[in-house]
Formats: sequence, C-alpha cells, structure tokens
Amino acid sequence: MKKNLIALAIFGAFSGAALAQSNVTLYGIIDMNFQYNDPKGPQSSTRGINSGHQSGSRWGVRGSEVLRPGLNAVFTLEGGYSGDTGMMAQGGRLFGRQVWAGLSGGFGTVVAGRVATFSSGTGSFDMFGNTDPFLTGFTGSNFNGSSAQALRLDNSVLYQTPSMGGFKFGIGHSFNANGGEIAGSGNNTDITFTGVNFARGPFFGVVTYDRIDNPGAPDNQSHLQAGLTFDLKFLKLHAGYAKEDNQRVFSAVGTTSGADSDVWMAGITLPLGNAGTLMASYQERDGDRVQLTATTFDERDVDIWGIAYTYPLSRRTNLYAHFVDSSGKHTLDNSTTWDRRLYTIGVRHLF
Repeated sequence: MKKNLIALAIFGAFSGAALAQSNVTLYGIIDMNFQYNDPKGPQSSTRGINSGHQSGSRWGVRGSEVLRPGLNAVFTLEGGYSGDTGMMAQGGRLFGRQVWAGLSGGFGTVVAGRVATFSSGTGSFDMFGNTDPFLTGFTGSNFNGSSAQALRLDNSVLYQTPSMGGFKFGIGHSFNANGGEIAGSGNNTDITFTGVNFARGPFFGVVTYDRIDNPGAPDNQSHLQAGLTFDLKFLKLHAGYAKEDNQRVFSAVGTTSGADSDVWMAGITLPLGNAGTLMASYQERDGDRVQLTATTFDERDVDIWGIAYTYPLSRRTNLYAHFVDSSGKHTLDNSTTWDRRLYTIGVRHLF
C-alpha cells in the first residue's frame, strides 16, 4: 500500500484523475558489493565498491487498469542504475531495462515498446532464467548464451500466452533492435524472437529461438537456447545449452567475425532452509575458429565455474558471497573480462 501511494504521488501531476483508477506500484532493487578482480594475465588486480552483482540495481513503475471483465491495460517502465556512482545504466537510458504498454486478459498479453526477449533471463516476459542456478545474475557465473546476457530490443511487439496445461508460448518482433527505425527495411536490424516452456511437477523445460537480420551480413544470425531443471526438493538440478550461428551483434563474448559457437552448462541449487541457499555451475563456451586475415584468427573459448551463497536477513534483504573462475582461451586469453578470478561479497535489498 505504501508503494502504491508513493507512486501515485510521483505520477499524479502527470496523469491527473485518470491515474486514480489504476493500480500503480513503485518497485526496485539496490545491490551493493565489494569486489576483488584478479586477472590471470599481466594486468593489475582491482578492488572496490560496485553495484548490481547478484541482481542489476533498478527502479521501476508498473500498473494495470481493469477496462472490463477479462481485459486489462498494463504497463511497465524500468530503468537500471549504478548504486556506486548514481549513473543510469543501459547506455544512459532512463528506462533502459524495459518500457512497454499493452493489453492483458485470458487470451494472454500483447505489448509494444522496449522489451527483454523470452530468452534474456530478465524482464517481464522471460522464459529462460530459471534454468540457470544463478538466475542469470551473479556476474561472471551467469549462463553464457548470448541472448541470456539480458538481450533487450527497441521497437518491439510481442504476444505471450497464459499457461495452458503447463505450456506457455511467446512470439515477438523488433523492427529495429537499437534506436529508431531507419527508412528502408534493409537498413534496420530486425529480430524475431520466440519461446516455449513447459512446467509440471518437479520438471521445467524451455526452448527459445532468436533470429537476427543484420544489414550487410552475409547470413542471418541465430541464437537457439534450451534448458531444464528438475527439483528434488533437497537439491535442484540445472542444465542449459546454446547454439549460436554467424555472430556479428549481440554476442556474449563480443565477436563480430561471424563465428558459430556452442555453450554447455550444468549446475545445482542447494536450499539450506533458514541458513540460506548454495548455488554452483560449470559451463564451457566453444567458438569456431574464424580467419580474419592471412595471418590472424579469431577463436573465443572460455571455461567458467562459479559458486555463490545467499543468506536471508529478511523477506526483502539478503547477504551474498560469490566466487567465479573464468579461463579464457585463444582470443580470450589474458582478457580482463574472461580470463580472471572474481571474488564478491554484497547485500541486496528489494523494495
């Protein structure tokens, strides 16, 4: 109730009496941590205060209005920020994480705006994140599929069904993934994204597919991701796989050479009752070797294993500790991002 009143006060000046008919909520996360980054190469180590490690720090407003029985107007505006500097994230966008509006009812949900894909591991319509023991958080240990690195798209429209017999399906399209549409359809990076998941009893499975039409590229880029979990109550098992072709944009490892790659992940979640939760995973990314010039090649391989522990202080606040060992190979050897050990302790609060 308090959050509703705060949000109404903030936005009342803009929306007048019409807002009073809506259910509007202000929400967010602040995640602060101390981190020690130890590169394996010749670079110097760094240490200091950072933001958004377990979960990206964010704030947002979401709401709905009942238009008639079975039909609601819905919206969300969500922006990321750096708690250590106060700067906006996602390239300085005010609502860089997601901003969309649409209709929802028994038929499902249809929205338009800037959205995170079904494969992204984040956002209101994510279908993949639960397959990762780190919930695609804990920077460095999160699943290394390129779409699962929080793929967000401008100028998008999507439809997602309600759960039907355990199944849920979604399809969407971005008319230009980054920035306003440009005249001439061949000048825009348009993306079609789909996802389907199934949940029944202890089993959860999901498959997503993103197809990227990148102007000037000889072939379309594609990201196929699949994952599953099996919950034994005392232990939850996780597995994930990604197949990526013709990587030129939106790549987890920054390749622009058109390489193909495969990613495998296996992990566990171990609930410890009131004592918290332990998570661990191992993953391997295998990128094809691409010849750039007569004497230079691009091959981006990495092995990652990580472990994290969270301890609840309350329903909204927890402490955490995280260690990840990342071994970059070939092009990624001595990379400060992919060839390093990372030690992090922090606190996260949800509001």
